[in-house]
Amino acid sequence: MKKVFTQTLLLAALLASTHNVLAESITMNIMTTQPAPAGLQQLIDRHFAIWNSTDVAEREKAFAAVYSSDFFVADYDGLNEGTDRVNAAISKVQSQHPGFIFTPAPVEWNHGIARVTWGYGPKDNPYLVKGEDVFTISEGRLSSARVFISR
Repeated sequence: MKKVFTQTLLLAALLASTHNVLAESITMNIMTTQPAPAGLQQLIDRHFAIWNSTDVAEREKAFAAVYSSDFFVADYDGLNEGTDRVNAAISKVQSQHPGFIFTPAPVEWNHGIARVTWGYGPKDNPYLVKGEDVFTISEGRLSSARVFISR
């Protein structure tokens, strides 16, 4: 009798904890769902237009509408902070790969972080290089970009 009672208590405890885990999971999913900010795709499109532009002055004019004042890009070459350094990094990438352009996929949003996969290459092979950028957003502008290359 004691063994049956112990097994019954154990089974009840297991079922109760399973219910709590399921309830927490459901509650967590409901509470953490967050829609993407309005205009996010357009912001990302403008970012890639800047990186595809070969005109240094035009890029610089577009920066204020797309990037926060403390915007930085972190990639395998290092950390580029501010308009001048980011603009120089863009020029460097373009000089190393003349005629290449970025071809981004639609932006994905997950709890305050934006992610975009992309191809980079000439028009006849736009996915020669593949990668992704992970962005943070602040006050409607991009505040950081972390670049990952998948090759």
